[in-house]
Amino acid sequence: MVTKFYKWLLFISSYAPLYLLLAINNYNFEESITVNIRKSFEDKPQFIFWLVIIVLFLISLLTVLVLKKWSLNEKMVLGKLSNFNENILSYIITYVVPLTVININDVNSMVVNLVLFLIIGYIYVNNDLIYLNVLLLIVGFRVYSDESGNKIITDLEKNELTEKVNEGVLVKYREIARGVYLIRKKQT
Repeated sequence: MVTKFYKWLLFISSYAPLYLLLAINNYNFEESITVNIRKSFEDKPQFIFWLVIIVLFLISLLTVLVLKKWSLNEKMVLGKLSNFNENILSYIITYVVPLTVININDVNSMVVNLVLFLIIGYIYVNNDLIYLNVLLLIVGFRVYSDESGNKIITDLEKNELTEKVNEGVLVKYREIARGVYLIRKKQT
């Protein structure tokens, strides 16, 4: 299993679409990029905002790259699987959409949203909800649930997984949290 630190990184990566939406929402498209950059250096709240957004987005990308390269260290036979991706949409609507209304010039708005982000992160990490990650879907992973309630994060197509289930093939995996398994096409 992974460390709590990496679970926090996965939580941060699950909000990558939010960082993009916030960047779009706070970018002045009526001005050139050089004017926008100059203004962000002149305005301390804007500078901090852009610095944090860029750092969080880079952390998100690096976290997913690590996940794509991890070695798979155990083998199992898959049981019957069902699609779990629709639950991720509920997560987005419930938590990501409200955070898009952050006002970067209002300290209260920033503090309230930071506290909300940390509370959601605490719940996400301590309940091993790392499969609720939109960025994983965007980069080609899917989430399935097996008959025992375990979550499978994989880049395999549904028909490829079904074939492995029907044939009783041993697949390489890595347990990344309690009841959450990573299976990739590339079995390294």
